[in-house]
Amino acid sequence: MMSKLVLLLALPLAASGLVITKELNIAQACVAEDLGNRAKVQNKLAGICEDMCKEVGAYPKCAQCPDFVAPDSTPGVVTWDELLEHMDNLAAWGQDELKSWHKTASALQTVKQVITQSETACVAADMQHRAKFQNKLAGICEDMCKEVGAYPKCAQCPDFVEPDKTPGVMTWDELFEHMDNLVNWGQEELKAWHKTASALQTVKQASVNKQVETSCAAADAAHRAQFQNKLAGICEDMCKEVGAYPKCAQCPDFVEPDKTPGVMTWDELLEHMDNLVSWGQDELKVWRKTASALQTGKQEQSETACSAEDFSHRAQFQNKLAGICEDMCKEVGAYPKCAQCPDFVEPDKTPGVMTWDELLEDMDNLVSWGQDELKAWHKTASALQTGKQEQSETACSTEDIAHRAQLQNKLAGICEDMCKEVGAYPKCAQCPDFVEPDKTPGVMTWDELLEHMDKTSGVMTWDE
Repeated sequence: MMSKLVLLLALPLAASGLVITKELNIAQACVAEDLGNRAKVQNKLAGICEDMCKEVGAYPKCAQCPDFVAPDSTPGVVTWDELLEHMDNLAAWGQDELKSWHKTASALQTVKQVITQSETACVAADMQHRAKFQNKLAGICEDMCKEVGAYPKCAQCPDFVEPDKTPGVMTWDELFEHMDNLVNWGQEELKAWHKTASALQTVKQASVNKQVETSCAAADAAHRAQFQNKLAGICEDMCKEVGAYPKCAQCPDFVEPDKTPGVMTWDELLEHMDNLVSWGQDELKVWRKTASALQTGKQEQSETACSAEDFSHRAQFQNKLAGICEDMCKEVGAYPKCAQCPDFVEPDKTPGVMTWDELLEDMDNLVSWGQDELKAWHKTASALQTGKQEQSETACSTEDIAHRAQLQNKLAGICEDMCKEVGAYPKCAQCPDFVEPDKTPGVMTWDELLEHMDKTSGVMTWDE
């Protein structure tokens, strides 16, 4: 009976304990949910804090916003202060690295020989890193010189070459130097040819050498004549280039220009026609006097002579008109459409500029001339019936290959300059070893800097 009574008294106490525990659990869940909602609201506010700061016009003074980073005052440009700070950070980082290396090295307890070798290797590696760093600085020295506005006075930069003062233009001094180099090269080539020729020791050495020298002299004379004709052809252009025109009496076959060049005025044309009429009347009078004085027996011969003379006069008159046909075409404003004039050559559409088509045509002409020269050399070589004929042909072929390589290298060296001359730069992909210029020379953009930092992963190595 007592046990039942105790059991009845304990049941209300247990029930009340269960209610209290349930209420505690509910309160804790509410607190946790409230904290979660608070965190979400705070994170939301933190995400739009910077936008709200901009909205109220306080940007960039937004230090109250969490994780706020003030923007760069010079975006896209590395200032000197930033560069110096970066260099100081590099120096501090290098010192810290050296200290860590020293601590690591001091922890090595090995044989003295091993330690010495390790120190030597460290010194060698450090020297190598220093050399790479110095080479890196030397590579950007010219860009830094341009950045500070001191270009082209950059003599302190290693291997600096001062730019050409007249880019794209060959001055007289440069032309004279080039001609001197050509003369020296020609003399050296002649010496080399003489040495090669003197090496031929055969039975018919004297006659063969005489024939070779004669052909070489003829070829050299032809080349000299071509070169002199080329210079004579451009003498007047060079005289115009230096501003001395029309005082160009030193040029061969130079004719001083008319005061009204390319134009026959009406006064000159009328005067010329009057002169022609007067001359014709005088000639007719002379012919009549001559005809009346002729005897009957010589009449036929006289008529034949007069007819021949008349034909000669007609030919002279037609040639005279043909000579001024182009001037008359200019006078009436039809130039350069003067195809009706005999021996008319249409003028160059790009005077003073060599187009790609003209360059290719000139190269084709050079190739044809070279092939003709090779054929002539082969004919001359076939006449050499000696024991060392094969050696001579091999030497000629090797020398020809060397000349071709020199010409190709010369063209490859001026390809980029020619591309600039025709206005196609920087679209010069056809030039060998062409590197497209940097779009932002002397300036490291943020994209380039971020890409560089991503590659280093927060640590700049000696190689970089």
